[in-house]
Amino acid sequence: MLSVLALTAGLQSDQCQAQQQQQELDSSLWWGTYRPNLYFGTRPRLPSSLVSGLMWFGLDDRLNWQRIRHSCELGDNLAEYGYSRHNGRDFGEQSMLDNDQGVEIKSTFIKVPGERGGSWAVRFTGRTLAENMQGVSLAYYFGLEGNGTISMAVKAGAAQIKGSTPDLGKFRIRIVPAKSNRRPPVPSDLRNSVGVQAGSKINGVGMRVAKADIWKAKDLYQDKLLESARARINAFSEYAENAGSLPGSILFGMDNSGLGSGNNLFIAQMVVHGEFSFDVIYECEDKSARIDSDAIVAIASNRRKEFDSRFEAIFGLAEKGFSPEQIEMARNALSNLIGGIGYFYGSGLVSSEPKPDHIDGADDVVDAELSEPYALFATTPSRPFFPRGFLWDEGFHQLVLGQWDSDLGLEIVRSWFRTMDDNGWIAREQILGDEARNKVPREFQVQYPNFANPPTILFTVEALADRLLAQGLSSSSKDDMLQAGSEQSQEGVCDELHLLRSKLADLAQYSVRLLEFFQNTQAGDKLSRVDTVSPSAFGYRWRGRTENHTLTSGLDDYPRARLPSKYELHVDLFSWATFMTRLNTELASLTESDNEASELRKTGGELKSHLEQLDEIHWNEHDKMYCDVTMQVRDDYDELEDEDGSGGLERVFVCHRGYVSLFPMLLGLVSPNSGKLGHILDMIEDPEELWTEYGVRSLSKNDEYYGQGENYWRGPIWININYLVLSSLHRNYMTVKGPYQEQARRIYTGLRENLVNNVFAQYRDTRFFWEQYNPESGSGQRTHPFTGWTTLIVNVMAEKY
Repeated sequence: MLSVLALTAGLQSDQCQAQQQQQELDSSLWWGTYRPNLYFGTRPRLPSSLVSGLMWFGLDDRLNWQRIRHSCELGDNLAEYGYSRHNGRDFGEQSMLDNDQGVEIKSTFIKVPGERGGSWAVRFTGRTLAENMQGVSLAYYFGLEGNGTISMAVKAGAAQIKGSTPDLGKFRIRIVPAKSNRRPPVPSDLRNSVGVQAGSKINGVGMRVAKADIWKAKDLYQDKLLESARARINAFSEYAENAGSLPGSILFGMDNSGLGSGNNLFIAQMVVHGEFSFDVIYECEDKSARIDSDAIVAIASNRRKEFDSRFEAIFGLAEKGFSPEQIEMARNALSNLIGGIGYFYGSGLVSSEPKPDHIDGADDVVDAELSEPYALFATTPSRPFFPRGFLWDEGFHQLVLGQWDSDLGLEIVRSWFRTMDDNGWIAREQILGDEARNKVPREFQVQYPNFANPPTILFTVEALADRLLAQGLSSSSKDDMLQAGSEQSQEGVCDELHLLRSKLADLAQYSVRLLEFFQNTQAGDKLSRVDTVSPSAFGYRWRGRTENHTLTSGLDDYPRARLPSKYELHVDLFSWATFMTRLNTELASLTESDNEASELRKTGGELKSHLEQLDEIHWNEHDKMYCDVTMQVRDDYDELEDEDGSGGLERVFVCHRGYVSLFPMLLGLVSPNSGKLGHILDMIEDPEELWTEYGVRSLSKNDEYYGQGENYWRGPIWININYLVLSSLHRNYMTVKGPYQEQARRIYTGLRENLVNNVFAQYRDTRFFWEQYNPESGSGQRTHPFTGWTTLIVNVMAEKY
C-alpha cells in the first residue's frame, strides 16, 4: 500500500497539475467567437474589453444601408448561415448566404497560442451573386468598451490598428483586403470627379462614443453612411446631371476620417464586386504568436483535418454506417452549438423579493433593480432569437459538448454555478447588459428569486459521477485498487482518482445547494388533510404559474390544472427533486470531503421516501399514468359539520398524457420490473397517444388541448425530451432484464430511426435545425436556426447517453 507521505505528495502534485491544466484552459479559451448574436464577432473572456464584428449590405437598392447585416435576425431571411466546423478552441469556419443582399460570405477563424490568449485571425472570402450587381459594402470594426487606447491608420492598402489595454497589453491589428479584390465599375463621367477614389480598396472611419454604446456599432455606422451619402450628393451635383442616381458604390463609399487617437470605435470599409477576400489579424505583444497572412490557409487546413478525425473518433458515425451527408449534418450540428458559445458581462434585472403567486391576485411586476455586473460563459439556444444563456437549455447542451470537450463544458458549467446566490438560486434566463436586454420584451426581463427551472445543469455532475463509477474509482474500491499492481501503477491510479474527485467535489457543493433551494422555495402544500395519503405526504409546486403558462417548468403552455392553486403538486417537479436527491446520495459515496459527505448523506434516507411519495401522490391507478394533482372541495362537504377543519378537500388528479406524465420514466425513477413502466411504454408506442413517425409528440393526440392555443408544448415534437426517452430506455430498461426489456428495445430502435431520419430530411431541405418539429408532417417549426438542444441528434446518432 502507498504510504501516507506518498498519498500527500500525490495530492500536492494533483493540485499543481489541476492548476496548470486550468491555466492552459484559460489561455486557450481567452479569445473566441464569443458574440453569438452576431453573424461574426469576437471578444475575449474579459469584461469591458475589445470587441469586433462584421457588417455588410448590398449596393443595388438605395435603402439597403438601412438593412445592414450585423446581428443575426430572423427578418434578414438569410438562405443559410452557420458553422460547418468549430472546435471551441482555435478553429471555426462558417458560411453565410444572403440572397436578398446578393452576397455569399465565408469566414475561417484560427488562433495561435501566446501570452494573454495569443493571437488570432479570420479570413473572409466570398462573392457577389450576380455579375450585373453594383457590388457589396463590407465593414469590419473594433471597439474598446473599457480602459485603454486604440488608433487606426490606412496605408499600403490596409487598415492598421494599434492599441493597449490593462488586460490585453499591447496589440496590433491588420485588416488587409486581397490584391485581387475588384471595386464596382464607376461610370465614365464620374471616374475623375472629386471624391471618387477608384483605386482605394479600403477606407476607415473612427468615432468617439460612449463605452456602453459600442455594441450599437451598426446604428453608428448607419449614421455615418447617411452623413457621407448626403455629402456625396452635394459634392457630385455639379459633376453629374442626375446626382440622385449615383451608383451605390459612390453614394455609400466613405472617406478616411477620425483615424487618430482619442476615438474608441474604428470601422474599416471595403466596397467590392465579384469574388473577394480580406484578412483580419489580431496579434498580441508576444512575438512568438505572430500570424502571417500566407499561413492562414495552411493552419486552417490542418485544423480542419484534425477536426474531422477527432469527430469520427468520438462519435463514430462513419463506423455506424451513416452516409457522408448525414455525417455532415451531425458535424454542422455540433459546430453550431459550439459557435453559439458566448461570453456575457453586465447587469441583469433582478427582483429583491419573491414574486407573489398568481393565485394571490398578484400579477403586477415586482419592482426590480439592476444587479451588480457579473460574467457568464454559456452556450445559447438560438443565435437570432435566444442569443443568451438559459439554465434549462444549458444542461441539454452540455450533454453534447461534454462528449466533444469535457473541459470546455465544465468551464461553462462552473460559470453558471458561480452565478448562484447564497440561497442556491440561479436565474433561469441570463439577460446581462443593454445589448442582451435589447432582444427581450420588458415583461420577460425580470428574474425572481423564487422562480426555479429544471436542474438539467446537474446532468454534467451526474456524467462525471458515472465516469468515476465506470472506472471503479468509488471510495469502496480505492483500497483494493491501491493494493493491486506496482507502486507506479498505484500512483497513476491515485493521480486520476484525485483529479476526478477534485472536479466532482467542486461541483457537488452546488448540487447540494441547488436541492436545498428547491426544497425551500418549491415545496407544495402538504396533503395531510387528505384521507387517501399518509400524514407525511409532501410534494412540489412550480412557482410563477399562471392560468395558461408554467414557464418555470420549461414546458411553457403544457396543460396543467385549469386554474392555478396553492394546492397544486406537479409530477415533473417532484421527479426533478427526486433526481437531485438520488444524485446527491450517489455523490455522498464519491466525495472526499467529510463536510460535503455529511451534507450529501442526509439525502440518502430521503431517496426511498421520495420514490414512495412519487407513487403515492402522483400515480393514478385508474388512468394508469403519473399525473399532476390538485385539491378541490368535495361535493358533499358541509361547512357546519367540519369538525377537524379539513375544509372538505379531496385530491384530484390532473392528467394529460404527454411529456409531463413521462418524467418519472425519463429520469429513471420507475423500476424495470414495475407494471407502471409497461403502461408508460404503451402510451409512448401508441400512435393515438404519443407515437409518430417523426418522434414522440409532446401531448396526446386524444387530449382536449392537443394543438390548441399557443400550441408550443401541446403536440409538437421536441428533440430534448425525445433524447431523454431514448437515454432512459438505453440506460435503464432495454439493457436491464425485466418484463418490458424487449418492448423498451423495440421502442428505442424505432424512435431513434424516426428522429434521425426526420431531422436529417428537414436539414437537407432547409439547411437549418429547428426549435421543434410538426407531429403531423415532421416539418421544422418556430425558431431557426435552433442549434441548442436540437443538436442532441448527434448523441442520438452516436448512441452517446
